[in-house]
Amino acid sequence: MLVAGGGAAGSAAALDLSRRGLSVALIEQDDYRALRIGETLPPMIRQQLTALGVWERFRECGPLESYGIQTAWESATPRHQDFLRNPYGCGWHVDRARFDAMLAAAAAQAGAELFVSARASECHRQEDGRWRLEASLGGATLTLTGRVLVDATGRKALFAARQGAQPQVSDRLIAAVTLSDTSDPAQQTLIEAVEQGWWYSAPLPDGRMVFAYMTDSDLWKNPVWSELVEQAPLTSARAKHLPVPPPFQIVSAASVIRKPVAGPGWIVIGDAALAFDPLSGQGVFKSIESGMRAAAAIARALTGEAAAFGEYETWVQETYRDYLRLRAQFYEAVRRWPGSPFWDRRAPGGYHK
Repeated sequence: MLVAGGGAAGSAAALDLSRRGLSVALIEQDDYRALRIGETLPPMIRQQLTALGVWERFRECGPLESYGIQTAWESATPRHQDFLRNPYGCGWHVDRARFDAMLAAAAAQAGAELFVSARASECHRQEDGRWRLEASLGGATLTLTGRVLVDATGRKALFAARQGAQPQVSDRLIAAVTLSDTSDPAQQTLIEAVEQGWWYSAPLPDGRMVFAYMTDSDLWKNPVWSELVEQAPLTSARAKHLPVPPPFQIVSAASVIRKPVAGPGWIVIGDAALAFDPLSGQGVFKSIESGMRAAAAIARALTGEAAAFGEYETWVQETYRDYLRLRAQFYEAVRRWPGSPFWDRRAPGGYHK
């Protein structure tokens, strides 16, 4: 098996496939040293990590406990949702590079052959049905072959796109991301709606905090960053009214599904298959689930179950459909800014505007 992409989805798939006794090569383009934006994982992530056999390994990589979520959404008055009664315990703020590296190392320990800093340059299916992937590694060319190609290369879906899989984008959301040395003992995630979008902030295990401003790409027109911060009083207060550094990265946060997500000898997982709005808090959780479901589908397909990939495709479509319904409910609850393009687009039947 060839798994291209060593993020949460790819590593989970490689780990699951390896534990099933299959030969796996996991190819990751960097070495997990570069910054990957931190995230807050929901309490139920414990169920997945336990199923993968990495719960204790996860605890050892230094995650920060998340005690709950504070939101100023329908109104400016904040609401608190704590995790005290959650059957899975608290949530977790993680260093994504460390988290992804932990999963990749677990896959390697389970038997997967892990290649880091390996940049794929070519991939095609041979006459015998096996995939041939070439990547540059340390100045040399690495050549790998496998019966199934798993595309876990993120939103770009580098290999699936070559097989004709096309993205269907549901919105134009972007995230302007920055890091601050400000610390917050509350260890909560904060979500605060503003006139043309919303703010996300959360602590990181290294003592810093991540701040992200979410808006639509066409509404990001050379804004004055300090004014955007001032529009969010809770976010500004959380930064202790110190300057929040300007964004160092602007990335797509749009809701996307790719169709199809499987074909003869290939399957797509993680953000390459379906990418969620950060508001859902389900990105990493669903990426891991997709990796595990894809691994199960591959194992079934190898035993001759012709319907395995089709059932995975159905799961992706149903998951995305359910997510869009839930996303609509959250956004439609905000009625504070009549005439705001951002919120009008998210009113019932409004995204065509």
